[in-house]
This record gives sequence, structure tokens and C-alpha cells, in this order.
Amino acid sequence: MSTHDSYEECPPPIDAKDIAKIETADVVVIGAGIAGLTASLSAAEAGASTILLEKSSGCNYRGLQNAAISSRLQKQAGIEIDRDQLIATIMEWGDYRADQRIINKWADNCDKVMDWLLDMAESAGIEVLLDATTKPWYFPHYPVIHAFSPDFQETLAGMLLQNGQARGVDYRFETPMVRLVREDEGRVTGVIAQDTAGGYISFEARRAVVLCSGDYGNNREMVEKYCWPSINSLACAYEPAVNTGDGHRMGMWIGADIDDPPHCVILFDSQIRKRAQDSQPDSQPNYPRDIVHNRQRHPRKALFNLPRQPWLHVNANGERFMNEDLPWGYECNQVTRQPGAFAWAVWDDKYDQEWPNMQSQCCKNMGPPTYLWDPEQLELAIQRGNVLTAATLEELAAKIEVPAEAFKATVARYNEMARMCKDLDFCKHPDRLTTIEKSLFYACKIGGCYLVVLGGLKINDNLQVLDKQRNVIPGLYAAGNVSGSFFGNMYPTTVPGLSHSRAWTFGRLAGLNAAVDET
Repeated sequence: MSTHDSYEECPPPIDAKDIAKIETADVVVIGAGIAGLTASLSAAEAGASTILLEKSSGCNYRGLQNAAISSRLQKQAGIEIDRDQLIATIMEWGDYRADQRIINKWADNCDKVMDWLLDMAESAGIEVLLDATTKPWYFPHYPVIHAFSPDFQETLAGMLLQNGQARGVDYRFETPMVRLVREDEGRVTGVIAQDTAGGYISFEARRAVVLCSGDYGNNREMVEKYCWPSINSLACAYEPAVNTGDGHRMGMWIGADIDDPPHCVILFDSQIRKRAQDSQPDSQPNYPRDIVHNRQRHPRKALFNLPRQPWLHVNANGERFMNEDLPWGYECNQVTRQPGAFAWAVWDDKYDQEWPNMQSQCCKNMGPPTYLWDPEQLELAIQRGNVLTAATLEELAAKIEVPAEAFKATVARYNEMARMCKDLDFCKHPDRLTTIEKSLFYACKIGGCYLVVLGGLKINDNLQVLDKQRNVIPGLYAAGNVSGSFFGNMYPTTVPGLSHSRAWTFGRLAGLNAAVDET
């Protein structure tokens, strides 16, 4: 890596004689993720001619859940959510570093935008499922999840794309943006991009440009600059690695301000597997395929993934060190601070009777609609050596290479507290406190990764990008993970699907605003 902040260095201007073609539209949208697909469709619905530029060969989408409050589905199901309490929760998880006006904007519009999505889903025969799991937990939990069936965000992205095509959105794949066009401190007037042959095309925007280019999780230089040092050793889970902070960089080149560091990161626990071909440990975690949804990998069933379930965790010394029932970001913080930055999840042969009590929250929910317990996947993991089994605790200790006496003492104390229904050490909820006593015994190695970085360009509540003096940069909007002002330190997993919801809520509002922009 270079010793200077190369991503901050604005390259020389592109000479007009090097631009092979000029095209014009009312609105130019950058990025074909959920935010960009929503923004382009919304601008087109408002009557604006719209071009969407995407650097990869197709749409990018990942994950499962979408948050909303007071959608018509929730009203039909009798689900009521306290708006003010939910806003306070988001602000608290962010240490009140966010702009609450932006949070309010999301809370006051996500229901309307979700109902708009539900209208499209109904017309296409797409079922949208609610997950109102509210098992006892340690934090306020909000039943906000909406899941588009059968393929979650792939289904949502495909629906948005199809409707955008019907509305006349001009999609340009494999056309990466290389510069935003702004003269001095005036209006953003367009985008310069490249075609597949490397030639420059100028896309002039009569009304506005909407940045929806995603996060910078695969730009190591930016991660090291803006994230906690403990994040820098972790790998980014998302493939393909298209999220390199292009919109962040190009926005800053023309004067946009960015959230103050450290930026919020969605941390995730992950199983550390062995390579199937040589049985040697992988250098990277085995990221569960249910979080790697994109145009190349989009299975309908989540792989068996034990790390995020709250059975006993022990470190390399055979010692318990945490409440295993924490949100996955907090769990990752605990695991990555252990010797070797890993732990072992340990359970016994009663798991089939115990897992229904383990449905504590969001990605720890092992039941439908978003997660399914699948014993066949466990068998496959055992065959591949990614889950180890043993007839005795002594044998399991040897296989996972922890001190046998310390491990047995840990299990004995854990069992004692489970029988008492009281976790005296880490205050785990008694529903998820179960004995480890019935052979076979199981273990899998777990570590940490991150999904996306949620720091972005500062915006106002009209989704307009701001400069360092908090003045609007005319003609420039942002939505999704390139936009900021929303998250602080930790992602609030008690509001599952919030990142996706911000993407389509603000994508819609930014697209509608851009379509009528006359600045």
C-alpha cells in the first residue's frame, strides 16, 4: 500500500478531446444495487428520463431482511411499533453521532415506500413474509422484518429491475463512473464514465445525479483510514468485490464531506472451515451463503451455520468468556478479542430438541421464514471436517486442541448453571442456557468478518450531499451505503433489515427529488 491517501487525491481532469460520446438525461443514477434500482425507477415514475450506470455486469444485492414500521402488512397482522422508541434505539446504538433528522425521515417514510413495494409485489405474484419473532432478550427488539419470497433481496432486485425496464430506465452495465462533473463550486452537471473498451462517455444530467454506489468495504486503504483498528484484520464477506468506495472518493474530489470516523461496520460471526480439497485451514472465514446474495450466488436455502446460535462458546484455553446470546456484532467483538481471534461453538446431541428455543433475534433466528434448521447441512459440515464430533469431552478437547481439564471444568460449570436456569457468569437468558452432556459432542471454529461499512457522504433530509461547510452541493443526491449521517458506532441489529430499508426508502425519495430538481 502507498504511504499517502491516494483515494483522496483527485486525478487530473479528463480532456474534452478524450470524450468519445456525450449522452443526456434528466437524471443519472450511479449503481445498480437496491438503492440505485429504487432511485432510477422512482425518477422514471416521476416523468424524468433516467440512465443508470453500473460498473459490474449485473445488479448487486445481498441478504434477507427489510425493515419497515406501520406497513399495511404489519397493520393487517396487528403489529404495532413505537416509532419514537425505535428512533431512540437507533440513535443509542450510534452513540448519538447520527443526524436524527435523517433517522426521522426514514421512520416517517419507510411505511409508504414499503407499501409501494408491496403493490409491485402483489402485481407480480410475489409473496412478502413477516418475521415477528420477539423471544425474550436483553435489548428492545422490533418486529420489523419483511422478506420477499422466495429469494429475498434477489427477488426484490429483480422486481425493481423489471419495473424500471417497463418505465424506460436506460440501464448501462459494465459502465463504471470515473468522475463527477462540477465546475468550481457550482452544480453537479453529470458524470464521466468508461465503456468496455475504456473509452470515455459523458453523461450529462439536466436535473441531478444520484449516487447509489454502495460502501467501500473492499477498499482496504479507506477501511484503514475510517474504521476501528480492530476491523482492519478482518476480511470483507461480500462477493464480488465491487464495493470499493467509488462514490465516496468521487464525491470528496468535488468537495463533499464524509462522516466523522470511526465509521459504523456491520460485523458478523463466521465459521472457520477447512478447504475441501486438502483439509487445511482456510485463510479466510467460511461466510454463510445466506449473506452473499448477488447475481452469481443466490441459493434459496441458507447453509447450516452454527456460529450465530447461542450454545456454549470457549476460547483457545478451553474457557467460556461471553454471553453467547448477544447480537452478532457484539458477539464478533467478543470472539475477535480472544487468543487467536477465534472461539469454538460447542453443543451436544440434544440440539434437535433445543434449537427452537434459540430463536432469539434476526440472524440468530433458526426458524422460518428467514432461516431454516437443516440437519443435512450439519452432516455435510461433519463430512468436510468443518464440524468436529467426539464421543467424550476428553476426545473433543483433543480434537479442538484446548486443555482438557480446563475445558471439562468449563462444561461442568456451564451444566450446573443450566440446571439452575441461572447464568451466574454472563447473564445469558435461561431459554438459551442448555447442558452439554449427551454424546455425541460437536464443535465448530468461529471467527469474525464484516459485511459492509456504513459511513458515507453527509446528506440533509432531502438526500442532498453536503460539503464541509454543510452547504448543499447542487444537483447531487445520495442514497444507500454511499450516504452517511445515519449510523454511528454499532449497527442496531435489534432493527433487522435497517440497512436495506434505508437503501430503498432513501433511494425512492432521492429519485423523486432528483426528478424535479431545478437548482
